Amino acid sequence: MSKVEDESHANNILAPEDTVLETVESAPKIIVPESTDKHIRSPSIDDSTSLNDDLLSVSGSNARPLDSSRMSLDSYSVRRSFDSSVMGRHSRSFGFDKENHSGSMEYSPLGNNSIYEIVMNTRRKDWLAYPTVNDIPPVSLSKPVIEDCWKKAVKQYVAEVKYESSIFESTSNLRTMTRMEQLRQLEKFDTSSPEVATDESVSENADNARELDEVPSFYFEKDFQLDNPRTFHRVLKGIDLQLSSLTLGDQTRRDEAHFELKDRLNYYLDTVENLLVAEISKSSHKFFHALADVDQIQQKAESTVAELDKLTEAVEIADRERIRKRIDSLQKVFKRKNVQKLEQGLLQVKQVLARLEQCKELYGKGELEQCLDLIGSVDCLIKGDDFHDQTVQRWVADWPYKLVDLKSVPALTEAREFLTNLMIEIGGKFSLQLCEILLKDVEAYCESVSVNETLGRFQNVSSPRKFLEMDSDVISTVKGLIHQLRRCEELASSLELYREKCVTEVKSIIKRHLPQKHSTSPVEEQDAGEHPRSQQSVSSGSKLSRLIREQTPAEFQEMLVTIFTRSSEALRRFSRHQKLLLDLSLSEITSTPTSQESDNQQSMIIQLDIRSGINETIKILQLRMGKIIAVRRELTATLRFDHFLKLYTICVLFIQECEAVSGEFLTKYFSDVLAAQIKNYISAQGARNMRAIQSKIDAEKWIPFIVDRRIQKDVNDIVSSVDLDPLDWVQYSDLLRPSHTAEDASDATEDQPPNDSANKQLGHRKSVVVGDKTFVASDALLTCIRMIKEIFILSTNLPGAYLANFEKMAYDLLKQFNTFAMDSVTLPDKTLSKSAKNLSIMGESLDCLAEFVLIVQRFYQRLFNFSRETAPHEQLNYSLLLQKYQASAEKIYQANAPPPPV
Repeated sequence: MSKVEDESHANNILAPEDTVLETVESAPKIIVPESTDKHIRSPSIDDSTSLNDDLLSVSGSNARPLDSSRMSLDSYSVRRSFDSSVMGRHSRSFGFDKENHSGSMEYSPLGNNSIYEIVMNTRRKDWLAYPTVNDIPPVSLSKPVIEDCWKKAVKQYVAEVKYESSIFESTSNLRTMTRMEQLRQLEKFDTSSPEVATDESVSENADNARELDEVPSFYFEKDFQLDNPRTFHRVLKGIDLQLSSLTLGDQTRRDEAHFELKDRLNYYLDTVENLLVAEISKSSHKFFHALADVDQIQQKAESTVAELDKLTEAVEIADRERIRKRIDSLQKVFKRKNVQKLEQGLLQVKQVLARLEQCKELYGKGELEQCLDLIGSVDCLIKGDDFHDQTVQRWVADWPYKLVDLKSVPALTEAREFLTNLMIEIGGKFSLQLCEILLKDVEAYCESVSVNETLGRFQNVSSPRKFLEMDSDVISTVKGLIHQLRRCEELASSLELYREKCVTEVKSIIKRHLPQKHSTSPVEEQDAGEHPRSQQSVSSGSKLSRLIREQTPAEFQEMLVTIFTRSSEALRRFSRHQKLLLDLSLSEITSTPTSQESDNQQSMIIQLDIRSGINETIKILQLRMGKIIAVRRELTATLRFDHFLKLYTICVLFIQECEAVSGEFLTKYFSDVLAAQIKNYISAQGARNMRAIQSKIDAEKWIPFIVDRRIQKDVNDIVSSVDLDPLDWVQYSDLLRPSHTAEDASDATEDQPPNDSANKQLGHRKSVVVGDKTFVASDALLTCIRMIKEIFILSTNLPGAYLANFEKMAYDLLKQFNTFAMDSVTLPDKTLSKSAKNLSIMGESLDCLAEFVLIVQRFYQRLFNFSRETAPHEQLNYSLLLQKYQASAEKIYQANAPPPPV
């Protein structure tokens, strides 16, 4: 073979696009067994000799092993020569054969490599400095002699070897080498097969085996790497390519070495190709057998499809002759059943209309429960539900088909609306019955409780709980009505109606006990007929205010007590009804729940509670009573102290009762009205005391005055009040305490002073004992003591927030008494007149009140210490007041002293 032919033959073998390599790469992949490093798989050997197995055994030759790729220059990590640590160095090992190293492996895995030993510091462990020139001597490189035309020669050489280089790059990879190894294994498998081979095949296999043996074994190694310098030198096998010589004179030798290497590699490729063609030809007959089997399967499938077509035609004929007739029969049966269902539906509508007329008759007779039962049955009949109502089951017992839902039938729209309205009317009647029964129970209970019993409960004298006791007949009646109301779905609305009735009932209690005008004069009747209705309403309001103001304190007090006690008992009964209605309603709802009610059960429970109505009743009651009390604000300011205390007590007890019933403080209006009344009364009482004491001193003749036992007892109570509250004073707030006849018969107003003669008792004592001191009494002194007692009683029974006002009132009373007394006996020239008054009696009165100055101071000190409602107040100068009394007494003593002897 010539040199040109060899080169052409090599090119045809090594071409990646046009040669056998393309056929091999497009073939099925070879099965590669798993290895420990999972880089390359060996061919899978099987006993089967089918064509598919043979093709599969030579497939996958194009799979490239993971570790067979050539390393590029970028894959190596660059480190400086002075890095002394091996940690962090690239983990990829060198590609040289470690078994051929010379030198000590202890210091260098590369053999005699001083550079490695110096850089990695394997010998001198204590060396930490950078390597110097002495450690790494410089290498002198010989300067090559390159001709001037070297660039042109290099370009020409690159152009000549470009094609061969591309062929070499496409074939010099491990995938090709791996195929060689796999083909050799396949050859060994085929030679060891138990099948009987011909002499020709045996000889052909022997030739192929000999040729394959001529291929060096290192080409079939799994770790074959052409980029490894050692492996590359083994491939060259003594051929010198003159790579370091770039002169034109060496070009001939380099070309000869190149052609020699190419002929050797082409021979290896031809050997592998011949072996591959031989192996493929062994299994070609199996492939044709498989194709013959496919043709037979296709013929059988075509015959099967033809038979299926015949079967389809037969089925169609049977369908036309027999099945269609039966379908027609079934359609007639269905049509007849539909007609029967339509007739039953018409009967169902007729039954609804007939039962509707029966409902009208029952409602007209007043048989509400029977009518309600029938309405429920008719509703189930309209809905087509015969499972939950025995009456409907009895009506349709002999009907063959299931009932139809008639809710969407237009002809029954009016009937359904009539049933709904009828149920609402029945619910309204039951609601009225429930309200009537409950209100009668409230009225009967209020009549059974006396005013004194309620007042005793207010003041915790007794704790009866009669409002919790209810007749069992009433409870059973209410339970039955709640059951019927729930069936009518009017339970919530009925309880809302009862809430409104509660408000109306309390309003009627107030209206019933307000003062009424018994007769009307003809002039008033004529005026009422002439004026419009709007003016009549205004005049009626003004008339009511006038009637309230015209009441006596006792009548007004009695009216308030009656209204408060009756209203309180009504509220207590309402709270008992609230618990009863809520318990019965919840029991009724939970006993027979429905899907709709279970969804809205939470909101339903809120609607069933009438507490909001009771709270609204309390608000209206307090607002109206506050307005009634505010009408008599001026008259209340003129009340005697004990009457005012009873008014205050009943109002406070009623406020506490309202808070106990509602559980919260609903409105401040009534409390604000009462607080305004107290402030107005304190202001008026102070001014009234000043006027009364001044008029008494001006009319005083300063003569001894008889002191009865009750006045002395009041003095003793005043003295003892410094340490504790006298029992008699606390009892003034007791509404059950009987009043004295004389006190009840007279009102201590500004124009009508108290009748002192009525309070006198038989006696002859004319002195007042204060502690261990006795003073001659005067009418003005006793009047001042009575006023001080009233102020102390008010301070004890009214809230501590007003203590400062009462203290100032008592202080001003003592201060003005001293001033008025001294002014009454002082002449225009500021001297005392001996003949005008009995100065000794006046002095006794002033000395007595001087003792009361200290009592007043200590009394209010005790109250301020124990009161929690005390606000910051003005500190009064009791020492200065006492000094004024002492100065007045000294002046009177000097004026009344006998003249010295001559």
